[in-house]
Amino acid sequence: MYTRFKHLCSYLFIGLATCTTHNAIANTTSMSTPKVLNANHWGQFSAQNALDIIENVPEFTLVEKPSERGLSNATVNILINGVPSIPEHNSPQAYLKQIPIDQIKRVDFYNTNHPFSVASQFSQLFNIITHKNNSQTSLYTEFAQQADRVTLDNIALKIAMPWHGWNHQFSANRQNTFYISTADIYEQTPDNITNQIGDESYKEKDKSHSLSLTSRLENQKNLLQLTVNNEKNNYHENTLNLFSTKSTQLLLENTQKSQLNVGVDWHYKGLSTWQLHSVALLRNIQDTTHTHATFFNSTAHSRPQDSSVFMQTQNWRELAAKVILSQANHALSPELGIAYSRNELIASTLPSNAQSPHYIPSDIQEIRYEPYVKLQYALNQNWQVYARINTESAKLTTQGNDSFEFSKVYIKPFIRVSFNNKSTVSISATVKQQVKQLDFEPFIASEESNYSRAFIGNLRLKPMKYDEFEMQANYAPNTLVNINLNTFYQWQRDIHEYTLLSDTEVGIGNAGSAQYFGTDLQITLQTDKIVPNSRLEMTHTYRHAIFNDFITGERPITGLTPHQFEVDFVHETNRLSWGVNYQTRNLYTEFYYDEIYTEQTGPTLNVFTEFNLNKDTHIKLAVTALSDEKTIFQQQWFNVNRAGTLSDSRTLYDVAKPKITLSITHSI
Repeated sequence: MYTRFKHLCSYLFIGLATCTTHNAIANTTSMSTPKVLNANHWGQFSAQNALDIIENVPEFTLVEKPSERGLSNATVNILINGVPSIPEHNSPQAYLKQIPIDQIKRVDFYNTNHPFSVASQFSQLFNIITHKNNSQTSLYTEFAQQADRVTLDNIALKIAMPWHGWNHQFSANRQNTFYISTADIYEQTPDNITNQIGDESYKEKDKSHSLSLTSRLENQKNLLQLTVNNEKNNYHENTLNLFSTKSTQLLLENTQKSQLNVGVDWHYKGLSTWQLHSVALLRNIQDTTHTHATFFNSTAHSRPQDSSVFMQTQNWRELAAKVILSQANHALSPELGIAYSRNELIASTLPSNAQSPHYIPSDIQEIRYEPYVKLQYALNQNWQVYARINTESAKLTTQGNDSFEFSKVYIKPFIRVSFNNKSTVSISATVKQQVKQLDFEPFIASEESNYSRAFIGNLRLKPMKYDEFEMQANYAPNTLVNINLNTFYQWQRDIHEYTLLSDTEVGIGNAGSAQYFGTDLQITLQTDKIVPNSRLEMTHTYRHAIFNDFITGERPITGLTPHQFEVDFVHETNRLSWGVNYQTRNLYTEFYYDEIYTEQTGPTLNVFTEFNLNKDTHIKLAVTALSDEKTIFQQQWFNVNRAGTLSDSRTLYDVAKPKITLSITHSI
């Protein structure tokens, strides 16, 4: 591991030395100078919210990282007033749509590096600066229609107001989204003989309510932000299968979740040369899942022939804090910090195959300390080096039918070299060693009734580790063309795959090593000569992995979509905009111990149009899956395991009707 990282660093610095041989070392001033976007910029098109601004910067790529416990890093490369404010469970796009343009003072775009340590894993970054001492109220409503059903999908109220030197923002949000689809079911033998045909009716409803209050106080020496957020979610899933044999299967799933977050973010600039930054978070989550599967035959419709119930409750508590000392005006921009987090998940599970009401208790506790030091140095006007050393001390304790304790200290170096010629080319190259934070879900038992799967918890699961080389480049030879490329290569160890954990039971376990690599390519063409004020965007995502499976030999890791390609054509003016989005078919694959599962989505065409009704009201109409959304779900089961012969298969040809959404934003 150390040798590979040393070689990666050698290649990085050899390339750096070669490129800077003929460049004199310049004054070591900070290169973290953003491109500032203000009202003069977004006034050129019909930007109505923060998302519209970000989507009109072709050199920027929105990146979402898996959410982690603690305060180590942001999950999205977008900050609001220098703070990660986008809720983890929310879609960044949906959240940004609810920030009206009138609340935004300016947007800072960092193309290759930035001064925010909370988002150090990102090269590019947007920081949205909102107005201070500005009173405003905005109302966002979204109506949706699918399969002759019309609902109020989303209604959000945001109130911004100053009071006694503080700037307060209150937000209330109610969502009631739904999804409906039908499918033809075919069950076949290994000889491709259909032994059962059926129809499936699938309905999904997700209701949620959230209230949040953010209070911000800023003066010459202090910047203090207090946040309180409360959310409740109620998710329903209803699946009805009618088979040609007159048998019926009804699956009902209900998940109720409540979450309370309390956060404090404090910057102090009163020290002579250093700045103090401290963050604290308190979180409590309660989650209850209830799944009921019922089976009827042709002669007893009123009374179920068989039924099973799966129940699980989870209570997750988290306490996290972080303290940072930084000196931004120093030539090396030094930064020292330490993060602490304590998490505990208490779960109680009733499996569907339990002979009597016997609940399985689980208790997972994790304590982490993560001190770090960071240096940042500008070699000249174009080149900069960013280096960070994280030391993580983690202790994990699990209790249930078994008990296990795991303690480890990790050294996680991170080095980034970036180049920006301020006009046409920007490049950043990163090498790092990382330990992926453990998800608590694999530690406890779970079931997927829709797919006839059951997993036991693995109390001895260890985290996955990897070395990574990543490069991001942006090339804009003129004002008509922009090319953005991001590529990475990972050497993974102790990867997580579905495997046999006992004689007959399956769960997630450590399965060896893998190599994982991919690219994200986005090409933006300004097509004003064809249609005034228009652009064409083409995006391609590629993912592949090489994993030596002990069952079948070399294969990709589970959960990959090899290719994703989409094209957007957008026409924008300060009054009216419209656009077309086309996505090609995709194939997603999961590998279980005795099953291969695939999802193949067909090509989809989406359209939208939006316009300003007046200076305070904006309307957007969108149609998703203009010609139906078609997906093929397939499960293949094998005798003993995937190395055995095919025993059975089930294929669902799923169709969802187009969904029409009408959203209205009104500012007061």
